[in-house]
Amino acid sequence: MSERALPLHAQVERSLRDRLGSRDLRPGDLFPSEAALQQEFDVSRSVVRQALASLESEGLIHKVRGRGSVVAEHREVHRDVLRSGLRLESDGGGEVSTRVDAYDVVPRPDHLASITGEQVLQLGRVRSVGGVVLSYIRTWLPVDVAEAIGETDLEDASLHQLLADRLGRHVVGGHNQVRAVPATAALAERLGVPVGAPLLLLEGRSVDRDGAALEEFSTWHRGDLAAFDVEAVPPSARDGDGRLERLARTARELLAEIETLR
Repeated sequence: MSERALPLHAQVERSLRDRLGSRDLRPGDLFPSEAALQQEFDVSRSVVRQALASLESEGLIHKVRGRGSVVAEHREVHRDVLRSGLRLESDGGGEVSTRVDAYDVVPRPDHLASITGEQVLQLGRVRSVGGVVLSYIRTWLPVDVAEAIGETDLEDASLHQLLADRLGRHVVGGHNQVRAVPATAALAERLGVPVGAPLLLLEGRSVDRDGAALEEFSTWHRGDLAAFDVEAVPPSARDGDGRLERLARTARELLAEIETLR
């Protein structure tokens, strides 16, 4: 439906929703008053109230006595690259669950430069936190992994832990990249977002202690729910006798984080 075909209250609601999504207004900020919104959109008070009621029913804003409407805390999952684990903001946590969407031995795609052989094991997994779908993970592994790890083994389980326990292959490093991409129709259906919605794509490869590739992966995160936390280290913290210990600790924490999330 085109913007003009929408009822006035829906047009106002969409505009305000976009404003909240852009983070122009942050949690705790005072939302514009009804009078200010009437003037901004040139609509009646009843139209503004309908739009605000929809936003409030979804938990995007809430009323505070004596202040008016306030922007609510964003319900999002944070990945902290220096600390292990997921946390669901505003809910105080949430159980991580994994559903296997695909498990197939397929011809090796041309782009898999690090994994050899004519065939590979391709996985598709949907990751949820606190009952909220967060990401879709596509993983390619050496075909022999299928002999030790079955489809049902991956339900609500850590792939990296299974690789270590059953094959003695321990992930010790790799190379990752993060970029913003729009949701395709297939990804939109899996993640419960509109086609074209912004996603955060984490992709890369993992290697074992010998430097051999264990996997290549692409993980699409919902852009409205996922946030990547990065803690900057001051120059003074990188100098001195404890530099190697700090680097080793950071590397261990990062590996633990990756293992928890994939």
